[in-house]
Amino acid sequence: MENENYKQAKKTILITGGAGFVGHHSVEHFLKNTNWNIVVLDSLNYAGNLNRLVEAHKAAGDVNRIVDIDVFDPKRVKFVWHDLRAPISQSKAKLIGKIDYCLHYAAESHVDRSLEDSIPFVESNVLGTANLLEYLKHSQPQCKTIIFSTDEVFGPAPEGVYFKENDPFRPSNPYAGSKAGQESISFSFAHAFSLPIFIVRSMNIIGERQHPEKFIPKTIKAILNNEKIILHGRTPQDLSSRCWIHARNVADGVLFLLNKGEKEEFYHIVGEERTVLEMANWICEVIKGRPLLGNEIEWVDYHTARPGHDKRYALSGEKMAQMGWKTPVDLEHSLKKSVQWMLDHKYWLNV
Repeated sequence: MENENYKQAKKTILITGGAGFVGHHSVEHFLKNTNWNIVVLDSLNYAGNLNRLVEAHKAAGDVNRIVDIDVFDPKRVKFVWHDLRAPISQSKAKLIGKIDYCLHYAAESHVDRSLEDSIPFVESNVLGTANLLEYLKHSQPQCKTIIFSTDEVFGPAPEGVYFKENDPFRPSNPYAGSKAGQESISFSFAHAFSLPIFIVRSMNIIGERQHPEKFIPKTIKAILNNEKIILHGRTPQDLSSRCWIHARNVADGVLFLLNKGEKEEFYHIVGEERTVLEMANWICEVIKGRPLLGNEIEWVDYHTARPGHDKRYALSGEKMAQMGWKTPVDLEHSLKKSVQWMLDHKYWLNV
């Protein structure tokens, strides 16, 4: 990417969920690759962590500017606490100030939690998005906005099928259903009020400082503790497959689209397809210098472990490729670098 394109004019971007896993990687990426000001809006629920923003500053070379855990470089990053399940008040709007871009990451995103209780997912992903859109409609109608969604809105992908941007929804769990609702309300605002809103979908995102409930950190912890690795599947030939991508690659694609994306359009930021066994083997190779042994794996049937569990998700990246974007760093390198980072910083694994 030509970073100079993003350093010619000073802009301000609002990142909702910016203290979350994917959001803070975008903060780091924008600190490194633009001269923009960044407003982080976050409710700091169980998945939000201000320490991530400290790490983002360190990685971006701003460590000397950090005064305290909740005081960031006032020239670049401002934090505003808000829970989007409530409307954005006038006082909060004044704290946010004028923005040129909005990147909406704030969401509930864990399938297992949605199966236990769907209501927080509807509140955060649908109501929360509607509250953000009402604020944009009334206060920032010129703001170019990305609504960040998921491959799971399409439901399971048959072998050989890669869903394209305008394929029909088939969500098969409450999390996916809430994200489909988020997309629908967002598209309606773009169309009804001519707001510059477009929707970006991605897939299983990996990287440093991910919440310990997710597959990669869970697998790292299990290997470190010499516990069996739980994989969804029946055999090494019949198991779950996903497309995987590092959060900084996602941030790079998002930055690309803030320049080239159009309202009422959908885009897929796509990584590489691998089975859960391939991913677990790569992790084990970093930690133990070898792939997993057969007796170190516990196979769990898809639907027994998780109602609505889909064997395979997959998106087509053809549209973004035709626009000129490609993933900056390959999956194997991204994963092994992330695993090593977490081994060097085990407190992020709750170890």
